[in-house]
Amino acid sequence: MKKSNKKGFILAETIAVSTIVMTSLVIIYSQFVSINNSYNRSFSYNNVNNLYLVKNIRDYLSEGSLNKLTSAIDENNLLYIDITSCSNEYFTEYIYCETLLDAANVKTILFTKEDINQLKDNLNNIDLTEKMKSFINFINSTNENNYRLIVEFNDDTYATLKIKI
Repeated sequence: MKKSNKKGFILAETIAVSTIVMTSLVIIYSQFVSINNSYNRSFSYNNVNNLYLVKNIRDYLSEGSLNKLTSAIDENNLLYIDITSCSNEYFTEYIYCETLLDAANVKTILFTKEDINQLKDNLNNIDLTEKMKSFINFINSTNENNYRLIVEFNDDTYATLKIKI
């Protein structure tokens, strides 16, 4: 019985199988990274607890400070107002505001117009954390004539809520 030389066939088969296995691993890895990034974003952006806290802040603003804030934005053509400090310029009950923001564990809170495209264009000139800038870029903006709260919490989570007038 004569043996045939099959070394070339084994090498080609090994290369083909290795290519298929490596391609499968790359596809699985890229899908895992995509799912992991989506999970992290859903945990950090607009989670239920943070949206509830921002709703409480919105309700507080609706009770008295909203007119002052909207007037300041419209009359001075501002991109945003940082209301983290609970300035008595905008809040009559500024001590309650401070207590509310402390209880909500708020790091930064911005009051803006609903259309934040100009804000997105000027983010490099604004003193915010890089993660906050990334969140602002993530927000889908509409051209409605409403307003928006953008909140950064101390645990590096973020939330935004529209305020309809």
